[in-house]
Amino acid sequence: MSYSGHYITDTEVSNFASGATDAQKQAVIDFVEERIQKLTKDFFYPKVFGINVDGNGENLLNLNLIPNILSVSSIEVSGSELSSSYYTHDKHSVFLDYNRTSGGLFTTGYRNIHVAGTYGWAERLDIDSVSGIFQVGEIITGADSEATAVVNAVEDDYLKISGRSSTDFDSDEEIEGGTSEATADVDNANGSVYDPPNAIKEACIIYARYRNDDTLYTVYSEGSESGGGISVTTKQKPLTGLREADLFLRDYVRKKIRMMIV
Repeated sequence: MSYSGHYITDTEVSNFASGATDAQKQAVIDFVEERIQKLTKDFFYPKVFGINVDGNGENLLNLNLIPNILSVSSIEVSGSELSSSYYTHDKHSVFLDYNRTSGGLFTTGYRNIHVAGTYGWAERLDIDSVSGIFQVGEIITGADSEATAVVNAVEDDYLKISGRSSTDFDSDEEIEGGTSEATADVDNANGSVYDPPNAIKEACIIYARYRNDDTLYTVYSEGSESGGGISVTTKQKPLTGLREADLFLRDYVRKKIRMMIV
């Protein structure tokens, strides 16, 4: 039996001890992936969130989430759920739909706004035989499975999606865009939950191999590093503390976006 995390599988970590159990492999992979997420302050798959925030009396509310918002499934204001027709969202905020004229959507209060949705990195639905052009924000639907998802980004051979319904798309079925009426055949129904950026995958593999054998990679701290009997100075602040892994991770460390209403 093999074990898969969100980013790597045990078969990609080549130095587990021959007698390692599935539980031991799972523990290493879980530790590594949770550590990478904590260091980068991001999730490289769609993760469900639900938060309470203070209402500001305005029509735009920054949720102060570091990962990008992918979808919003519900908003409650002081216990009353808003109709989805009243609001929309971007990567960092929820706000009044531009077609509405109401004022002060997010009533002032202490943690009186509850927002639920997904954040992190969108799934990827591989496609081929495209007819027409899909549009960002539209809902796509599977012909046979009747699965649905929201298009987050459009590439030549795949769609980044969020808000996937509980029914998955079927391989080789045709999907159709809601507003664009574009169509395509589904090539890979699994999405990118197990398909993170290559750099994240490589960092996880290195870190997991190090957890199994702490002699494999260069260990460093702020001000010095050592490996192979050599010690040198460095000004870089460590992430994992492994030179080889940190080189992959540095470009993926996110910072909180601060927004001002002017």
